[in-house]
Amino acid sequence: MAFDVARDLRAGPEVSAPRAFARVAAVPAWVWVAGIVVASFGGRLFAAVARLTPYYLPDEYIYPSLARSLAEHGRPLIRGVGVHFPALLDPIVTAPVWLVTDDPVMAFRLTQGIHAVFFSLAAIPAYLLCRRLGLARWLGLAVAALTVAVPDGVYSSTMLADPLAYPLVLGAVYAGVCVVTEPTLRAQVAFTALSTLAIFARIQYVIVPLAVIAAELVADRFHLLRTVRHLWLALVLLIVPPALLLATVGSERVFGVYANGNHAVHPGSILHWVGLEAMLLTYSAGWAIVPGALAGLALVLFRPDGRAEIAFAVTSLVLAAGLLLEAAQIADTDSQRFQERYLFTLVPLLAVAFGLYVKRGLPGRIPVGLLSAGLLLLAARVPLSGYAAAHNKDDSPTLWAVLRFEGLTSVGNGSLAIALVAALLSVLAALVAFRKLPAAFAVFAAIFACCAMSAGASAFDARTSRTLRSTLPHDIRWVDHARLGNVDLVAPPGARKEQSWQQLFWNTSLKRLLLLGSAPIDQFDTKQLKIAGDGRLLVNGRTDRRPLLVQTYASTVQLTGVERVQHQLIFDLYRPAGTPRLRLLAAGRFVDNWLAPHGAITVWTKTGGMLDLVLALPAHTQVTPVAFTGKGIKRTVRVHPGQRVPLHFRVPAGGAWSLHFNSARPGYLGDRAVSVRAERVRFR
Repeated sequence: MAFDVARDLRAGPEVSAPRAFARVAAVPAWVWVAGIVVASFGGRLFAAVARLTPYYLPDEYIYPSLARSLAEHGRPLIRGVGVHFPALLDPIVTAPVWLVTDDPVMAFRLTQGIHAVFFSLAAIPAYLLCRRLGLARWLGLAVAALTVAVPDGVYSSTMLADPLAYPLVLGAVYAGVCVVTEPTLRAQVAFTALSTLAIFARIQYVIVPLAVIAAELVADRFHLLRTVRHLWLALVLLIVPPALLLATVGSERVFGVYANGNHAVHPGSILHWVGLEAMLLTYSAGWAIVPGALAGLALVLFRPDGRAEIAFAVTSLVLAAGLLLEAAQIADTDSQRFQERYLFTLVPLLAVAFGLYVKRGLPGRIPVGLLSAGLLLLAARVPLSGYAAAHNKDDSPTLWAVLRFEGLTSVGNGSLAIALVAALLSVLAALVAFRKLPAAFAVFAAIFACCAMSAGASAFDARTSRTLRSTLPHDIRWVDHARLGNVDLVAPPGARKEQSWQQLFWNTSLKRLLLLGSAPIDQFDTKQLKIAGDGRLLVNGRTDRRPLLVQTYASTVQLTGVERVQHQLIFDLYRPAGTPRLRLLAAGRFVDNWLAPHGAITVWTKTGGMLDLVLALPAHTQVTPVAFTGKGIKRTVRVHPGQRVPLHFRVPAGGAWSLHFNSARPGYLGDRAVSVRAERVRFR
C-alpha cells in the first residue's frame, strides 16, 4: 500500500552508508528519529525560556487572543467581537491551555511548549519522505536533523502558527508523493487531511495541494482525465467544500483579514524580490547542499526513476515557485522586507533533493562545480550585513543570526567572516561534486551551519525580548492585579501600537480599545472615543464610566471625575470618581515633556481660564522657534538653549478650545522628531 508509515519507518538495507555509521546501523530508525525529536524539543524549550514577551505583533496578539476566546466562549473573538480569520488551527490546538489556566504568563509558557513539540515533530515526515524516495537511512536521518536545525526553529518560542504548520506541510508533501505513487483511497484521504490542516494553519499553504495535483498531472503525461480518475476523491474533498463555503458566506468571511490586502502585481519588482528571497533561502539551508540539491532536482525531473521521484520533483518545484512568489508579492506591496516565514518549509525539500543527488552517484560534476563557484561569487559580492540592517531582518531569523554574530564582533568583521564561511562551504560543495570528499561532509556542514544560525537567531530573539520587556511594567499584569473589573484602553494621538498590544496581551481585564485621535492598531474591533462639549467621554453616544488605562507616550491627558490608581512608565490607570471628563489633551507632548515638531493643546471648559506653558531647551542645543496659533492668537517664540520661557494664553468659556504649535527647526532624539521641552502644561 502506498501510504504505509510503518513500512517507511522500518530500516531497510543500507545502499551507500559510510563506514563510520556501520556500528550504529543496527539501531532501529525509529529510535534515531525519536532521539532527534526529543533533542530538538529540549533545545527549543530551553531557548523559549529566554523569551520573556511576544514582540512579533500583531500576530502574536491575534493567535492567543483567539485561543482564549475559543476556550472561554467557544467562538473566535478579539476584544469581545467575532472575527473572520481563516488560520484557526493554532488557536484551536492551543485553546486547551486557557482551560488549564487563566494566567497569561502561564498560558504563554505552555503555548511555547506546545509549539516546541509540533516543530520538532517535523523530523518524522522529513525522514519518511526520504525513505519513500529510497534514500539511504543515514541520509534520511541527516535530513531529519537538518529539518529541526533550521534557524526558523526560533518560531517555536513564539505565539505564531508556523511551528504547527511546519510538520503539516512536510506531512502533506510526503502524503502527496504517496498519492502520486499509488493513488489509493487511504492515501488520498491522508493527503487531503494533511493539506487541509496545513491551509487551516497558514493560508499561504494553499499551494501545497496544487503542487501535488500538478505532480500527478506530469506523472500521467498530462492526461487530464487519467489524473481526475486517479485523484477523484482528493479533488472532490479539496474543491467541493471550499466552493460551497465561498458560495454560502462569501470570500470576505472566509479569508477574513486577508481578503482586503494589497494584491497588486509588479512583475519587475517581484522578480527582484524572488532573487533576494532565493539568496536568503540558500543561506538558511546551510549553503553546502544547495548546488547538489539543484542538480538532484534536475536529474529526477528529466530522468526520473519512478513516479515517486516525479512526484517529489514537481511538487517541490511548484511549491517553491508558489511560496517564492507569495513572499515576493508580500515584500513588494506590504512589508518591503524578507519573508523567510513563507520559505523555510523548503529547506527540508532541498535536503531531500541533495539526498537524491547522492543516491544517483553524484553525477554532473561540472555543472555542480559551476553552481558552487556561482555561490562563492554571490557570497563575495552580496554581503548580508546590508540586508540585516533596519527592518529587512524583521521576518528573517537567518538575518537575526547574522546581526547577532556581527554584534559579537563588528559589522565589517562579521560580514567578512560570514562571506568566508559561505566561500568555504562553496568549496566543500565543489569537492563533494568532484568526489574528493564524501557527501556526508556537505550534509553535516549544512547541519552545523543551520545549528549555528539557529543559536544566533535564538540569542537575537532573547535579546530583543529582554529589551522590550524592560519597556514594560515590572508587574506585567498590573492592570489585572488592580482588580478594577473591565477596563478600557485609551489610545490618544501618537500612541504606540506595540505598547497597546502588549497591555492587551498580558492584561485580560482590558476589554475595549478606545481611539482618541490615534490610528487603528489592527483590523479588529475598536471604538472611537468622542468628547462632548463639557468634556464627557462618549462611546457609541453614551458616557463612558468604566475604569481607564490611558497611554501617555506622545500625549498628555488630564482628566477630572477620576482617581488615578497607578502610573507605570507611559500608562496611567484610573478608576471613576464621578463622571469622567477630559480636561486637557496635549497631543504631541511626549512622556518626557519634549514637544513634537507640531501638535495641539485642547482644553474643555465651561468657565474659561488660563493655559500656562513653560518652554525650555537643554544646553548645547540650537535656538528653536515655535509658532502658536489659535482663535485670535498668532505668536512665535524663540527658545534659546538653557532658557526657560513662561507663556500664558487666555482660554475662553464655552467648550473645546485649541492652541496649535509648530516648529520649523526640529531636532531628533533617538527615533523621535522633537522641538522644545514643555516643562509645564497647566490649565487653571
